Amino acid sequence: MAKSGTQLQWPEIAGVISDLDGVVYRGNAAIADAIEAFKSWQRAKLPFCFVTNNSTHTPEDVVRKVGGFGLSISPRQVVTSAITAAALIRAQYPKLTRAFVIGAPSLAKAIEEAGLEVTDAKPEVVVMGLDRQITHDKLRIAAAAILGGAVFIGTNPDLLLPTADGFEPGAGAMITAVAAATQVQPLIVGKPETHMIEAALSRLGTPRQSTLMIGDQIQTDIQAGKRAGLPAVLVTTGVPPRKDAALLPADFTVSSLSEIAVKAGVDTVRQRRA
Repeated sequence: MAKSGTQLQWPEIAGVISDLDGVVYRGNAAIADAIEAFKSWQRAKLPFCFVTNNSTHTPEDVVRKVGGFGLSISPRQVVTSAITAAALIRAQYPKLTRAFVIGAPSLAKAIEEAGLEVTDAKPEVVVMGLDRQITHDKLRIAAAAILGGAVFIGTNPDLLLPTADGFEPGAGAMITAVAAATQVQPLIVGKPETHMIEAALSRLGTPRQSTLMIGDQIQTDIQAGKRAGLPAVLVTTGVPPRKDAALLPADFTVSSLSEIAVKAGVDTVRQRRA
């Protein structure tokens, strides 16, 4: 059972990997104490990296967004599902050249920069992310390509996304519709898979056993962190937790990131990852 409350016994913390939506902000509204927590960790020279299932933002978009909230970071501190999807296609399917993309311009850009042609003409891979302009025609093209043998890749399985005034359907809702229609399960890139966690660990250079994974969703953030061998912290500022005995529980539960105990001047000597 996850430990909660104000008297938590925190492990040695050498680094932090964190979700964004529902942790640092909700929609376009900052979560004030989270911003202050990250600023205090910067002052303590604690390295951190953000991992986001949201494929509608580039790292530069995230830098600008959190900069508007008073938190200054670099693009290297952001790992997105769009960039990770492009890297995965190149690593696992190096011979593919044509991709049909359902998603934001940032996802299409990442796929193009990986050297694939984004097209609806005989695509060899279908990549789906969050698309706020989704149409039946897009779904039709995707289903036809997948039924014709195209590889099916989804950026993330999130069914709901937190907004400033509630929630909206996530990419997972759209991906699930195509999976149900085709009876083909996609290769998921984002959390709860560990692809982005491993990329973030590589950038931080911190040992996994002392690198916290922070998120607001048990199904995605916490599962990814636990599968990657990180201590996992659930913060209750985002999507309401859904009880499921089959899911790995968080190690800690907090209502605010200010509850996480990080000492100023923490030793951040880079160690070989476990």
